[in-house]
Amino acid sequence: MKRKITPELSSKDWKQFCSRFHFDNDKLPLIRAIYTAMLPLVDAFAYYSIKQDLPGVSLAHYAYGLVTLGNGADELSELYLNHEQLEEAYIADCLSLMLLSNAYEQFAKAVEEESSLYAIELSFLGDEYPLKLLPEIFEHVSPDGIHLTGSNMLMPLKTAALIIKLDSQKQKNIKELCNTCENCKNLSCPSRKAPGPKLPHTYGAMQIFNIRH
Repeated sequence: MKRKITPELSSKDWKQFCSRFHFDNDKLPLIRAIYTAMLPLVDAFAYYSIKQDLPGVSLAHYAYGLVTLGNGADELSELYLNHEQLEEAYIADCLSLMLLSNAYEQFAKAVEEESSLYAIELSFLGDEYPLKLLPEIFEHVSPDGIHLTGSNMLMPLKTAALIIKLDSQKQKNIKELCNTCENCKNLSCPSRKAPGPKLPHTYGAMQIFNIRH
């Protein structure tokens, strides 16, 4: 299944943005200007399945899929980098991470509508489930806007593979699904609220400051 999604930042996201990514509040006009430029470039989709057909996943009910912002967010960050506008590139990368987080929520809502069940847990590949499932997921959902490289890298870069545990009983708000930072191994999760020194480096920061894991 393919679902068009329209992620955007909420008023709460804006209140948290500067503190999460360590910007001074006086940078907000620039951040909002870049957001205004980025939003029309975002072409977000969720490609997913609610069939219980993934090997090694023993949940009674689950959905899985890929969520992407499309190429536009990547291209804007690269454009800034190519013009040596390093701060703008980093801001664009942070904004796209926040938008991707919102896209996860919309994906979960779509799954709830399709399955008539509740999303109770969201997992990224590489955490509870192995990365070797990625080619299987890719083949099953047939995403026409996403490319899987020979080294199992998803393109566009702002794309994620997820498995959602479903249940007949609602247990938590969808916005809380990704907010399991204490035990979560997915250090690149845009909803992560680890203390400042432990915040993950975004792709843009890695490119700007030549950081390698």
